[in-house]
Amino acid sequence: MRVVIAGAGDIGRQLVHTLSENGRDQLVVIDEDEAKCEALAGEFDLLVIHGDATDPEILTKAQIREADALVATTESDAINTVIAMLGHRFGVEKIIVKLNGFGLRAACREIGVTEIVAPKIAAAARIKAALQGARTIDFSLVVQSGLKLLELEAGAVKGRAIRELHLPEGALFVALLRGDKMLIPRGGTHLEADDVLLTLVETEGVLKKVRRVLGLEENGR
Repeated sequence: MRVVIAGAGDIGRQLVHTLSENGRDQLVVIDEDEAKCEALAGEFDLLVIHGDATDPEILTKAQIREADALVATTESDAINTVIAMLGHRFGVEKIIVKLNGFGLRAACREIGVTEIVAPKIAAAARIKAALQGARTIDFSLVVQSGLKLLELEAGAVKGRAIRELHLPEGALFVALLRGDKMLIPRGGTHLEADDVLLTLVETEGVLKKVRRVLGLEENGR
């Protein structure tokens, strides 16, 4: 798989390290910081381009049209969104964007971003999972008894109230992401198309039941 990574910061570097382990992926990294580019080029076997990833000429130099995936991991949500838009125009099938806030989530979804990743919790591992086809965003937050915290899209049950969903035992909605806000999901809260539910589950079996409740495909979204 050919992966273009825009941003050689901490997360971009972690992702390069993670994807380099299998030796099967062709990696291209773009960054405006020349020192970061030199450091990556000296440590890993990959193509590193010093430049602005919002410049179509730089993306063309990175052979973006041949890329299987584009990952935008710069420190700016706005820049990452612009990079995603350009990737969409170039016809990249899989586009993954790191967002620090919630304000541009809806915009990214509208342009067909495959995955939106929150950077503070195991971002590199989650991007790798997304590249490999796991569409459910898993924070990989393991606590006592093996609990996991995940983001699950609620679009398939829009218009319904939380109390109508009948969650299985061992699952809990702990927060609701709506636009640039994080809300407490209450029984009378009616879900909207772009809502994302932060969901705590005890086991994989419970997760499958929650996915069915939310109308998600078995392989997750």
